Amino acid sequence: MPELPLAPADLDAVLAPLPSARPLPARAYWDEDVFAFEQAEIFGRSWLCVGREDEIARPGEWLLAPLTPAGVVVLRGADLEIRAFHNVCRHRAATLLDGPCGRLSHLECPYHGWTYELSGALRAAPHAPPGFDRGAHGLLPARAGALFGFLFVTLDPGAPPLESAIGEAPPWLSRPGLRSLRRGRRVEYEVAANWKLCVENFQESHHFPRVHPALERLTPCHDAVSWGRGGPWLGGIMDLAPGADTVSVGATPGARPLIVPEAERRRVRDAMLFPGLLTSLQPDYLLTYRLAPRAPDRTLVIADTHFHPAAFAPGFDPGDVFAFWDAVNREDRAICERQQRGIRAPGYAPSTYAMVEDGVHAFDGMVARRYLAALRARTA
Repeated sequence: MPELPLAPADLDAVLAPLPSARPLPARAYWDEDVFAFEQAEIFGRSWLCVGREDEIARPGEWLLAPLTPAGVVVLRGADLEIRAFHNVCRHRAATLLDGPCGRLSHLECPYHGWTYELSGALRAAPHAPPGFDRGAHGLLPARAGALFGFLFVTLDPGAPPLESAIGEAPPWLSRPGLRSLRRGRRVEYEVAANWKLCVENFQESHHFPRVHPALERLTPCHDAVSWGRGGPWLGGIMDLAPGADTVSVGATPGARPLIVPEAERRRVRDAMLFPGLLTSLQPDYLLTYRLAPRAPDRTLVIADTHFHPAAFAPGFDPGDVFAFWDAVNREDRAICERQQRGIRAPGYAPSTYAMVEDGVHAFDGMVARRYLAALRARTA
């Protein structure tokens, strides 16, 4: 287990009440030991979102989640169960699958032909020695499950069950109708910044006027209200500006069906599931961002846009949504990278939170509590 790389006094300072709290120390965003600790103790022990259920709706459909260097295969078995396996052959460690997703009837190693059932059981092991026990050499599993239409995997055999770990989700994400949404587009990009800077940026809106003037015109930051129940979720609610019916180029959904009740069509609801799932529920689409830390100063972002199934009719063109968020995401990427450059500079030392940064403070508190929990476990 990695040593605790941040001082308890620095963590306690984060957990102070907002007016007197001090943000995480600068090294929390660039230090290799901090990164190793967070990979092991935060991402390695959490239930992590790896996609949506519709991505593996049929038996044999699979996706490759970037949770380890080799990846974790998440698939739908012949019995319709969701399973996850490390993407590594048990023979000589070659990776089994390439690419983001696909469909197959079995898994076969491209190196020496060891073959596995969708259940993970070893079917064939060419040239294995006499008496070799195939039953003891299936694929190594990871725990997997689904909730609210999202797929989750944890690498920790001792993690609590998914439902109890996820806790009380924002009510707008737990509506049954959202499970049937279909993905309209996926974009992957890398941000040259620490993963925590990406989440902190998501957790506040008072940068909108300077960084996102187009977004500020549609969802003014002064209308933002935070949501939280003390669990792993943090949320925020914003009203659409007069004259705007959705967040897009043109600010109108056109023929796209609503995915929220009619009474809630004038609001945008954002939610973060610790540590790395960001969601934004718009009146007519759902945005999801999954963060996969690659280095202290590099974060892979997997951004999906989901629509009502009825939207996928002849003539469906969500280009107004894609163009708007491509611009906003570029702006967020640039400002986070600007932060990353500055936070490594010797002229920076953390000072205070702005009083409208309660969401940032709450997220940093989640990080600090994970560190302190690890410290308590070691000293118990």
